[in-house]
Amino acid sequence: MNANIFKNISLATFVLLIIFSSTNLFAEKVEDYIKKGNSLYKDSKYKDAEVQYRKALELDPNSNIAKFNLGTAYYKQGNFQEAMKSFDAVDQNNFDKKNLASAYYNLGNSYLQSKNYKESIDAYKKALANNPKDYDAKYNLEYARRMLQEQQQQNQQQKQEQKNNQDKNKQQQNQQQNQQQNQQQQNNKQNQQQDNKNQQQQDNKNQQKENKEQGQDKNKISKKDAERILQALMNEEKKVQKKIKAKVAEKGKLEKNW
Repeated sequence: MNANIFKNISLATFVLLIIFSSTNLFAEKVEDYIKKGNSLYKDSKYKDAEVQYRKALELDPNSNIAKFNLGTAYYKQGNFQEAMKSFDAVDQNNFDKKNLASAYYNLGNSYLQSKNYKESIDAYKKALANNPKDYDAKYNLEYARRMLQEQQQQNQQQKQEQKNNQDKNKQQQNQQQNQQQNQQQQNNKQNQQQDNKNQQQQDNKNQQKENKEQGQDKNKISKKDAERILQALMNEEKKVQKKIKAKVAEKGKLEKNW
C-alpha cells in the first residue's frame, strides 16, 4: 500500500506558531528568528527555515514553538529522524492541547514515513487523546494499524520462507552426505573386491609355484636313494668285475703236463 495515502502534514496542521506581545528583548529576538523561519517555510525554503528555528532554540532551548516548527522543517526535507526528535522534545506540560495534538500527529507521521508503524500508532493515540475530533489522526491511526498488520504478516512470511530454505538446505546437505557415504561404501566395496581378487591371484600363483616345485621334487631322488642306487651299481660292478676276472683266470689256467 502506498504510504502517500495517509494524510500529509499541511500548513494548516503545521501551525507555525508565533509569539505575540513581549517586552523582553530576549523574547523578541527569539520571536524574530521564528518569524523569519515561518516566512522562509511558506516560501518552501525549508533548509533556511531550519537555520532560523535552530537559532531561536539556541537562545531559548525550552521554546515549544521553535521545537515544533523545527520539526516541520525537518519533515519537509525528508529528515524524519530529526523531525521525530523535535516533535518528541515538545514539553507536553507547557503546551496547549490543540498544539500538543498537532505535535503528536506530526510525530506519528514521521514514524509512519519511517515505517515504524507501532510507534506511529502510539503517537496518533496521544494526538487523539488531546484532540478526539481530529479526523486526520483517526484516519492515519487506522492506516498505521493496517500497515503494521501487513508488516507483521510479511515478517512472518519471511521467517517461514527462511525456515523452509534452511530445512531445504539441510535436506540437501543430508542427501549429499548420504550420497557421499554411499559412494564411499561402494568404493570401499570395490577396493575390497579388488584386494580379494589380487590376493586370490597371488594365492593361485603361489599354489602353482608350489605344485610346480612339488612336481619337480617327484622327479628327483633323495640322497639316501641315490646312495642306495649307487651302492647297488657298485655291487653289480663288483660282480661283473669278478666274473670277468674269473673268466680270465680260467682262460689262463695252465694245461697239465702230460
